[in-house]
Amino acid sequence: MKATWFHHPQYCPRVLARRVTDELLDLLFLLGRATAARGRYYPLYRGFKSSTYYMAAQRLRRQGLVVSSTRARDAPHLRLEPEGLQQVSAALHPDRFWRRPWLGRWYVLVYDIPESQCTYRQILRVHLKRLRMGNLQGSVWLSARDVRPDFDDLTRVADLSAYAFLFEAHTVLGQTGKTLAAAAWDFQQLYRTQAWLLETLIAARQKLAGGTWTTDQLLALLREQQSAYLTVMDADPLLPAALWPDGYLGPQVYQAHQELVHAIVQHL
Repeated sequence: MKATWFHHPQYCPRVLARRVTDELLDLLFLLGRATAARGRYYPLYRGFKSSTYYMAAQRLRRQGLVVSSTRARDAPHLRLEPEGLQQVSAALHPDRFWRRPWLGRWYVLVYDIPESQCTYRQILRVHLKRLRMGNLQGSVWLSARDVRPDFDDLTRVADLSAYAFLFEAHTVLGQTGKTLAAAAWDFQQLYRTQAWLLETLIAARQKLAGGTWTTDQLLALLREQQSAYLTVMDADPLLPAALWPDGYLGPQVYQAHQELVHAIVQHL
């Protein structure tokens, strides 16, 4: 039987599931406060924020974005932390993204952030790149992945909805999926770096097979190649196969990297 995909532009299952969980946590918190009060009046702390806020803030922190509240009329302060500090890079398992079917839907983020909030805008751009979104034009960003959960987190914690709109589109200016992808991501630069990395990985494996290596040398090679792989692949949007440009080297790079890692482990 063919699977039926649930989809509604206004309702995202992941967002709904998160809200149900957060509401249950809030309910447990309120019950705990009421139990502790033993029937006495016990008001909530004036600065109380729901679990929805705290869980969203924690997800953003894991992605490397720290948000600090400010006065009501000001945008929240954004601060970047090293990506991958508390999470595994998606580049280590790119096949999970490549195998996903593309259902022909684009998620288009459009924002207009005042010049007075230039720091907010600059950090937001970096964060969107970390989410592997493509810059289609100026303040227009594109994703083939459903980014509604990410937009929901940014709205709840960083007040992004005050400056931005998230659209869902099946067509954008009548362009094909591959044409839009080519406009939003710099695949020429990606091809150059991936071609260099592919040559480097193949050469390293040949060198490994033809010599004697100490444990320290093997570990140094492993760290060096892992760092180079993550640097190059973190710029890859990891799009579904239907949107790959001609000559895309992502799968070859991933396979060569896996083969080199396996060969190093065998020599240890």
